[in-house]
Amino acid sequence: MKLLSLMWKNALRNSRRTVLTILSIAVSIFLISTLEAIISAIYHPANTQGSAQLTLVTHRATSITQSMPGSYRERIAAVPGVKDVIAQNWFGGQYIDASNFFANFAVDTDEFAQVFDEYHIAPDQLAAWKNERTAALVGKELMDKYHWTLGQTITLKGTIYPVNPELTIRGAYTDPTDPSQELTLYFHYDYLNEMLDESSQVGSFTVRVDNAEDVPKVAQRIDAVFHNSPFETKTETVEAFRLGFVSMLGNLNFLLSAISLAVVFTILLIVGNTMAMSIRERTGEVAVLKTLGFRRKTILWLLVGEALVVALLGGVVGAVGAKFVYWFIQVTFTTAKPLGFVFALLIAAPSAYGAWALFGSPSARIGVKIVRYAATILGAIIGFVVSIIFYMAVGSITTSGFFLANFSIPLLVVAGCLGVAAAVGIVSSIFPALRASGVKIAEALRYVG
Repeated sequence: MKLLSLMWKNALRNSRRTVLTILSIAVSIFLISTLEAIISAIYHPANTQGSAQLTLVTHRATSITQSMPGSYRERIAAVPGVKDVIAQNWFGGQYIDASNFFANFAVDTDEFAQVFDEYHIAPDQLAAWKNERTAALVGKELMDKYHWTLGQTITLKGTIYPVNPELTIRGAYTDPTDPSQELTLYFHYDYLNEMLDESSQVGSFTVRVDNAEDVPKVAQRIDAVFHNSPFETKTETVEAFRLGFVSMLGNLNFLLSAISLAVVFTILLIVGNTMAMSIRERTGEVAVLKTLGFRRKTILWLLVGEALVVALLGGVVGAVGAKFVYWFIQVTFTTAKPLGFVFALLIAAPSAYGAWALFGSPSARIGVKIVRYAATILGAIIGFVVSIIFYMAVGSITTSGFFLANFSIPLLVVAGCLGVAAAVGIVSSIFPALRASGVKIAEALRYVG
């Protein structure tokens, strides 16, 4: 315990340098946590069990952006092992303007409830949606986001198709297994088909299979039906189909991982330089400790432990702070958006303190004080503005109903980032600590630097 107390006191000896180092590590770990959580959300989603295991998606083999004849539906339904099938077109419409964008599909309504049996829909609302050509079925979270009500009429502005369907909300659904699925709107495929002059083209078919063991066989049977046809198909699981969209953006996994490694290398340089400077300044003290009977191993642990304490503090602030920040934004963005200003003020405070510490000086000259006060105010303003922009951007992305819907930092990512912080603290300090702890007493006492 005495050794830990000494580590802590040494870390606080130069409070300005320690605080700036902790803030630098915290910002870097925050960024790493975000990047790793994005990779986890895109490539390892939580909702890959249950009904998703019984669902297949059939689309054009050449590209998921190309359509197929609507007549394929009956032929797919006749394939052994297929329980239900619906046509589904990504409409990609906007509500009012481009800032109000969410997932919206034109679908067959007859077997919709059987294919998406994880959705909970009131029977009367389901019947009303099926029986009205211009009706829409909307997820509860999407209803809450825009404060829509049953019976309300909305208009979607087409971005892919040259039509703007007017829809009346007749039903709302919930998905207890994955609330992020409640950010989607469904309307009648027949209605879209009529507006497009009976084109009868379908983007994809969603297929429900009898049992999970038959999924690979059914996928092969469906594709075999359309083999060597003008519109060959590719049938795959929902997870594989979702990753097909991601692949259109490039190798995000590699890109984000490379950025994370670059950030780790940057932290290593920052902490390494800081610890080397701190240890070099105390070379004379190391000699004194040795004369008092401290062994080399004890001095080594003392120096490395100091770096480890600083790095872990930065890691806790960055990783745990990231988890709390994203949770706070998602909870408040749709229900209490004014709390975003409170969030910005909380971030502005450490930004102001960081500027205050950065421009600290023992000099009492008026000019130096004015610069320090101005830098502190500017730091607070920059922190506040950046926080507001960050709050609005994250809130909009995580409530859009796509890959990052209900985005959060998994506990595994938090633990991993704390491990990274600890590793950075040890690696950055081990070499200067070995050198300092091994120096001879006479040489250390003569050292000036």
